[in-house]
Amino acid sequence: MPKSFGSLGFFAPELDKLRHTERLRLATEFAKVEQSIVMALDELQQAIKEVSASYFVGAAFWLRCIESCQATVLLAERGLPTTPHATLRTAFECLFAASALWRDPSVADRMEAWHHKERIKQAKGMMAAGAEKRVPSDRLTELKGIAFEVTPESDWSHQAAADIAGLRFEYETIYRGLGLAGAHATPRSLDDYYVAHFDAPPSLQFQPSTKRLEWLLSLVDTCLVCGIQRRQEAQRNLST
Repeated sequence: MPKSFGSLGFFAPELDKLRHTERLRLATEFAKVEQSIVMALDELQQAIKEVSASYFVGAAFWLRCIESCQATVLLAERGLPTTPHATLRTAFECLFAASALWRDPSVADRMEAWHHKERIKQAKGMMAAGAEKRVPSDRLTELKGIAFEVTPESDWSHQAAADIAGLRFEYETIYRGLGLAGAHATPRSLDDYYVAHFDAPPSLQFQPSTKRLEWLLSLVDTCLVCGIQRRQEAQRNLST
């Protein structure tokens, strides 16, 4: 079986060469991101000792943020055109959550209430969509129990987390922008999948692209730097 991009898509071995080429082309940008990763992980490992529950949960969100930042780079350097937008958006969500918890531990209750609200909403939605015909009986009993739970009041949102974290500008510009550009199924997210022709209908295309790689690396570093700053702030507050 041929192992070209045409037959395997992004499983094709040839993308390892693309990754190597892009690492050389953007060596400075990659080095900057790697430096931020090293700092983030090193500081976090030093800090996790005897801390509050809210700080610990915030640190777990921060680790998810770091992981999602790395996933963004791994995908983008292999030429995936739009998928990195989704992983980077997740990174910013986790950044907002971690920073909000570090600045205001009381938001943990709001986050938990939101989780249960969404859990109940999902169960009710599954029941309304015909779960009785498609879910095994033991799981159905559990699902019905969740659906009949009292829905907690919750005003929590990623925007609320960004506000508390002092990252509202990043929310409105980067986070929303990533949703429009590729994290969601928007018309804009299709830009890399067709070619417009002057005198004929557009044609589909499927190929690697690194034209946004430098931009994505800069956003990854922004996310990491913001998180490092908020964690250092939290650590100082723990020490006082």
